[in-house]
Amino acid sequence: MFRLVARNFAARNLNVAVRSAVAPRPAFAARSRIVPCAAYSAAAGLSKEDITTRVLDVLKSFEKVDGSKLSTSAAFAEDLGLDSLDAVEVVMAVEEEFAIEIPDKEADEIKTVQQAIDYIAKTPEGPLYDPRTSILHFIDIEQNQVHHYNVLSGELTSEQFDVSVTCLALRRNGKGLACATSHGFALIEEGSSLKHLNQPIPTGFQPYTRFNDGACDRYGRFIAGTLFNSERSVPGQLYIYDPKLDVCEVLEPGPFTDSNGLGWTDGGKTMLFTDSFKNKIYAFDYEDGKVSRKRDFVDCLSQGLPEGTFPDGLCIDKDGGVWSARWGASRIIRYTKDGEMDLEVFFPTALNVTACTFGGPKNDQLYVTTAHCGACGGDASRQAAFPDSGNVFVVDLSGEFTGGEWRFEFGG
Repeated sequence: MFRLVARNFAARNLNVAVRSAVAPRPAFAARSRIVPCAAYSAAAGLSKEDITTRVLDVLKSFEKVDGSKLSTSAAFAEDLGLDSLDAVEVVMAVEEEFAIEIPDKEADEIKTVQQAIDYIAKTPEGPLYDPRTSILHFIDIEQNQVHHYNVLSGELTSEQFDVSVTCLALRRNGKGLACATSHGFALIEEGSSLKHLNQPIPTGFQPYTRFNDGACDRYGRFIAGTLFNSERSVPGQLYIYDPKLDVCEVLEPGPFTDSNGLGWTDGGKTMLFTDSFKNKIYAFDYEDGKVSRKRDFVDCLSQGLPEGTFPDGLCIDKDGGVWSARWGASRIIRYTKDGEMDLEVFFPTALNVTACTFGGPKNDQLYVTTAHCGACGGDASRQAAFPDSGNVFVVDLSGEFTGGEWRFEFGG
């Protein structure tokens, strides 16, 4: 099995060389070129209140700041009397406090206490690349945001919503994106508005679960899974929404734990689905929006992967290789179409690898999202040892691997 190791060579504009330590292959290059978002708000063990307190404490340490005028609504210049150089020092102090790197462009835009708080309380998830526009879309579930990054120009734009957006899909017949939100399937329309198409989660379950990852089949049907809640006996389940029939139903009742990475192989005849806390990736026969013959594609622990680490998002290359992000293990694992471990890409400075997708002009760039070390009840103190946890990376596969047809456009 080939092992590739990603290493940092620069702090602010990460250049990460990925090389094979076992057999000769082209040298891959990975670097953090998307906006780093290392803090994960509540899911990182840091509530919005915790983040607010720590940002205010940073500002209190500045001699020029009058504590009586300090509040979350305070502007650096107008209210606190800080000049541009002082503002730079404040941002640098915030970076140090939360062990993150804020790109210069975004740092220049932080001019108030609230902007500093809002920047910390976000993280990238669920990457989706659009080859028509060269835009990488990714989400921040906790902050109800969707981000759009042009990989050619470097321009980043963001949208704010009233509810969480949990996964994305390109649309076949309209502008914008389709998505799953906390409780259903929706379209993202102009003006950062959501048009819900169906919200199938039973009312009694809604306070205790939400949708998580999902994807569309080749006929445009949207499949997404929910999270389990053991205390309330709420199972994780798979739902399917057919936009042509405007019908939503339970595709597979499970019970599953946290529903994650999902996609298709064999020309759409086999569906793969990740049950994170079972540490398994399942395979199903898939035909006409129905699943059958559930079986293990990968039993992670039986392959010797460490307990306390979990499979998360996935993507699939043109050879049928499955690239599975590994939460808590600083790596992505490529499995052959037979479920055998073939390749590992390591990210020594990022602990929680959450998802990946192919993109770029030649479809040979692997975009990778990660999460803060404190996410989902983890140990936030480990962020010092894994300072790039929460950043988005791109791995240059140099044509050695290219993306396959593993998820499709929404049919509505």
